[in-house]
Amino acid sequence: MDDEIMRNEKGDSGKLAKEEGLFEVWDASVEFPKPKYMEDPGIITQVAVTKAKEGEFHYLHEATVAWHKGRFFVGWSNHKTHEDENRDEQIRGCTSSDGLHWTEPTVWVAAPFLGLSSFNHPLLFEYGEVLYGFFVAWRNGKPCTEIFTFDDEEEKWVHHNGAGLVGFLPFCTPQLMENGNWIIGGEFGWSHAAVAISDGGDFLRWRVMEIPDTEGIQLLYPETAIVCQKDRLLAFCRPRQIGSVNADDSLTAPVSESFDYGETWGPIRMSNFPLGPSQPFSGVLSTGQNYLLVNSLEENRTLLLIAVTEPGGRLFRKIYKVRHQAWPAIRLFGGYNDGKGSYAGKPTEWAYPGAIEREGKLYIVYSQGKEDCALTVIPVEELHW
Repeated sequence: MDDEIMRNEKGDSGKLAKEEGLFEVWDASVEFPKPKYMEDPGIITQVAVTKAKEGEFHYLHEATVAWHKGRFFVGWSNHKTHEDENRDEQIRGCTSSDGLHWTEPTVWVAAPFLGLSSFNHPLLFEYGEVLYGFFVAWRNGKPCTEIFTFDDEEEKWVHHNGAGLVGFLPFCTPQLMENGNWIIGGEFGWSHAAVAISDGGDFLRWRVMEIPDTEGIQLLYPETAIVCQKDRLLAFCRPRQIGSVNADDSLTAPVSESFDYGETWGPIRMSNFPLGPSQPFSGVLSTGQNYLLVNSLEENRTLLLIAVTEPGGRLFRKIYKVRHQAWPAIRLFGGYNDGKGSYAGKPTEWAYPGAIEREGKLYIVYSQGKEDCALTVIPVEELHW
């Protein structure tokens, strides 16, 4: 019996969401629906941003989106053939004035710039009319988040020397906390949840804070999102996947709380929020609702979901489909590490999302099959609670 069938048999989201002893993130009084009963938003728009082409870039992942001076910017990690974190990946991207029609991709930053071997895991964020790029750079197999800003006159990215976050990989765009600092969710290395905290509005000065490990809970690729609420922060991690995918802590999100703006964190606990082993993303809508973008436990990366709270609410209690289909099949993605594998013909994926709200609409970007970049647009009013 293959791992995915085993996961589906054991991974019952409805039961997990009601299981006693798990930390409540999903409102346990509300039924967590099976995928076939989940709602689609009443209005939803699907857009292809860019597609892999034979003989060009076959790997694309980790999409991110921002609005800056009349244009949407979308960036991602690219490699000619396959996924290879610390060698020859580069950050490319494109722009659009309406979110529907996109320019041809261009290279934003690539090795051997700064003597580095690879760039990936980009995050875009506009603050104070400046577009920031948090781009992970690799040297001798070790990561560092380097900070760039976009030069509007020269149409190029400018590196800020000495502003890097050594060892930190960002996964969730900055969110403003009540004390005036900003927080970015991410990880330190591959097995430690972590955050970066700004020095007020200075986006070139950040401190990295690791979330302490908890005995009995082992993380792998935690890729932490931060649910930012007035009186607390909730670090929401990707569930681990070591060995059998049926391990008890591979079915729901590990979480930790902070009540002092990310300076200290409580123990990591297993929550009652079921999800697949893939990167979550979080934010706050203009309605005051927190949202979480995740992949389904039962359908894995063939189903991308958005969960929402009530305005100002603490618990997630409604969930919608963002994208749900296994096909068309992956065409060109060449697998991992040495690039000798091929995923052609396998079901596609909708994963590693990023999002921004603009003029009452949520713009969600993500990779399709680790080879294409796609966009979903949902009016915020459709995300009823």
